[in-house]
Amino acid sequence: MDKSTVAGAANDYPHPQSPATGRRITFWIFGLAALLILLSTASLTFIAQMAWREADRRALESEQTRMDHTLHDLHRRIVRNQIALAQWDIAFEALGTPVDRDFIADEMIADLWNDYELDRSFLFARDGTLITQAIEDKVLLASGPQPDYSRARDLAKEALRAFEDRQKTTASAFSGWYMQQSSLIDIAASTFGTIDGRPAFLSAVPILPDNGDVDLYPDYPAILVNAVYLDDGWIAELNRRLNFEHLHFQAGAPRRAHPTNHLVYSADGTVFGYFKWDHARPGHQIWLMALPLIVLLATIIAVVAIAAATRISRLTSSLEASERRNRHFARHDALTGLPNRHHFSDCLAYSLDTLPEKAFAIFACDLDRFKPVNDTYGHEAGDKVIREVADRLRTLAGEDGMVCRIGGDEFVILFPKISDKSRLAAIADRIKAALAAPVDIGGGETVEIGVSIGIARAPDCGCTEKDLFRMADLALYRAKDMGRNGFEFANPNLVGADQAGWEAHRNEY
Repeated sequence: MDKSTVAGAANDYPHPQSPATGRRITFWIFGLAALLILLSTASLTFIAQMAWREADRRALESEQTRMDHTLHDLHRRIVRNQIALAQWDIAFEALGTPVDRDFIADEMIADLWNDYELDRSFLFARDGTLITQAIEDKVLLASGPQPDYSRARDLAKEALRAFEDRQKTTASAFSGWYMQQSSLIDIAASTFGTIDGRPAFLSAVPILPDNGDVDLYPDYPAILVNAVYLDDGWIAELNRRLNFEHLHFQAGAPRRAHPTNHLVYSADGTVFGYFKWDHARPGHQIWLMALPLIVLLATIIAVVAIAAATRISRLTSSLEASERRNRHFARHDALTGLPNRHHFSDCLAYSLDTLPEKAFAIFACDLDRFKPVNDTYGHEAGDKVIREVADRLRTLAGEDGMVCRIGGDEFVILFPKISDKSRLAAIADRIKAALAAPVDIGGGETVEIGVSIGIARAPDCGCTEKDLFRMADLALYRAKDMGRNGFEFANPNLVGADQAGWEAHRNEY
């Protein structure tokens, strides 16, 4: 009720100052105040309850996501441990004909347990025949009781299918025997299952040579399967990463569905078990903070709630901005803002996957006469030169290339859509001319540097990151030998001569 309404009501009475009129006005004023307090209190209580539930929901959702990521990271760690022995020429040869069982027992099985604590080990031939199995570092003899290993054999078949599919879709000449560790991790098969009557996590990888200096036997690859028991020690290690309250694992499907159950599945898609813990409940704390203020004064509660929401929003924005900065710095060079080697490798891997349909090229750039700048003017001047070079390279590469600083005065440029030699030569000429221009280092001083460029084109110079970098480096050092401040194209036909020159001069520069 507004003031005009109150005034109109007062004029209906002949004696507005009478006790009855005063009591009625007081009643409406207090009634209105009580109604406003009641409505504001009810609204804030409802909002507080909604905030409580939403905070609990988000906290649980975050914990479930952390559990997913942590289980994934643990699997990748197991696979990397397996690869340490599975991608090895000696291990590959040991599984040829005849099988070197002494090496398997004394080296592979022993290391899998002693170095990596993988509880169970299985080796399967390509046709699924069990070559050997072990508990910890003890190989089970064929004459003794043999635990059921059907789950491990099924997983070995899955890993073999993934390897064969990868061979069919990879155009590399080395795909028959060589696989990058990242690719080997991607095709590793994993599942939860029961081994020796105990719940376990299983992982399988093919056993491959690491450099191709071995004879490939017809029925390669053998498959290595390892299992770790989901015992108290494993759960404790998992929780060291998570720091959850009362984390435990229960085999089998839960009796009733509940949002706090984190389900894991067997290879056949059935529920194998679930992780459960006492999840965080930040909403309860929110309610305890809000309730006394709601009871004290509704309007003050509204101000405090808005202030708290604003503060939380700012804190969230600050955390998000910090996370964005951290993600940026993890993939970019702090001095120049250019992508770093890790980011460049990801982009290069994407381009490699498009071969041979889409050829591309990389430039390996090394600054000439940069060391005297640091020695004469100091590292601050050197940093200014590096930043200026980065800006010029970024401008010259434009939308056609991605410039990366891989360290010191070394830069790499990826041109994912350009492989024509004349276009690449024209770009190199522009880079050479741009970097030859004087650089202002402050205080009225300028310096002149240059750049030597090695150009490697894919697939002519290789289909892997290692080969392309090697060919580009060889061309780069050939450019330096030719007088510096120039560029050279990598020539696969001159690898031997270039390699000798590189080995002779790589410490010089």
